[in-house]
Amino acid sequence: MIRKPHMGFSVVTLLATLIISGHAEPPPPSTTDKTDDTAELTRQRDHLQLENSLRDEKLHEELASSQEELARLKMQNDLQKAKADQVLAKRKIEIDAAKVEMEVLSSNAALENARKQAETQAQLIALRAQRDRAEIEAELATAELTKRQSAFKATELEWNAKTSELRAKLAQREKEEEADSYADEKPVYLKNPVTDDGELVLTDRRIPLNGLISPATADFVCSRIDYFNNKNKDWPIFIVIDDSPGGSVMAGNKILESMHSSTAPVYVVVKTFAASMAATIATLAPRSYAYPNAVILHHQISNGMMGNLTEQREGLKNLEQWWKRMATPIAAKMGISTDDFVKQMYTHAASGDWQEFGDEAVKLKWIDMVVGRCRETAWRKNPDSATASTGQQVATADHSATSSEKVDAKGHPYMVLPHLNPIDCYYLFNPDGYYRTDN
Repeated sequence: MIRKPHMGFSVVTLLATLIISGHAEPPPPSTTDKTDDTAELTRQRDHLQLENSLRDEKLHEELASSQEELARLKMQNDLQKAKADQVLAKRKIEIDAAKVEMEVLSSNAALENARKQAETQAQLIALRAQRDRAEIEAELATAELTKRQSAFKATELEWNAKTSELRAKLAQREKEEEADSYADEKPVYLKNPVTDDGELVLTDRRIPLNGLISPATADFVCSRIDYFNNKNKDWPIFIVIDDSPGGSVMAGNKILESMHSSTAPVYVVVKTFAASMAATIATLAPRSYAYPNAVILHHQISNGMMGNLTEQREGLKNLEQWWKRMATPIAAKMGISTDDFVKQMYTHAASGDWQEFGDEAVKLKWIDMVVGRCRETAWRKNPDSATASTGQQVATADHSATSSEKVDAKGHPYMVLPHLNPIDCYYLFNPDGYYRTDN
């Protein structure tokens, strides 16, 4: 802005002029008063003009000062406004920048949101497509499964029909085989079981007696004697000994008592070997039969006693009592004394184990009759059949004793004899020591 010239210089000049005018020499005397008045008036006029001029100058000076102050204030105001405008412009720029940044962020957020929405939409579309595809595949799989099930059902029905046909054929074949496994002939019951040509006819009233004679064996034999008596008291009952080394004296005596108390006759048949208690049962039976090559063996009762002398004497006394009760009837049937019976045992064998074949045993009256043939009419069921009758079993040894077979330190097999009651003893042929006690 252009600054105006300062008015103070004019005011000073004017004041100096007035002072000089006041001290100036008076004008020459006027000839008239009018001239004086005019001069006075002129002087007053000039004075007033000067005052007015002075006032005007003052006013101009004040006005100039005011204008200058106003200009200064305006300049300050303009400066402040300019500064404010500058700050405002800066703030506006910042605001605009912030707005731009916000718009950018908003735009980016919108873009990100749009991108996510697009991705979500794409995923939803993909999932819907997968769902639709899965539903279609499931429908196809269901249809395929239904088709396969139908085919399988048809195949199953076909196989069931074939299986039923095969089962029917197998059942028919089994029935035919079962029918074929039975003999058409029924058991032949004869009060005198020996035919005119010397054949012994055995029926289903037969009781096998084999292996070690134990209390279980006695129960087995005696219960069947009772059963066959209750069924028929006329037809004979057969105790068939294939192979027995003897066993418990008390168990054997129980069998003898059951035989002798039976209403139906009880006959004993020895096919292979009967020793000790088994031989006693055969010899003391109401009637006994044997093959000519069957072996019958008699010997004294023996027992491995333990204990002090008194206990051993009591045990010996008990053994002698049992021996008397078993040997006396045998010796009486032979027509000799018990002592002679014992002497002949050791005459025929140093061990005292007197054995004879069936045809010689008849001569000694150990056996009543030798037969050349036994006809088993009870074997109506094929022995190889799994359902063969248990009444036709051939072993009656105590299973608990049989299952206890062991091997000693020398590699020799042996079987532990079942424990007997204190007054019982074994009447057993045991030359190889196979049967042993557990003490």
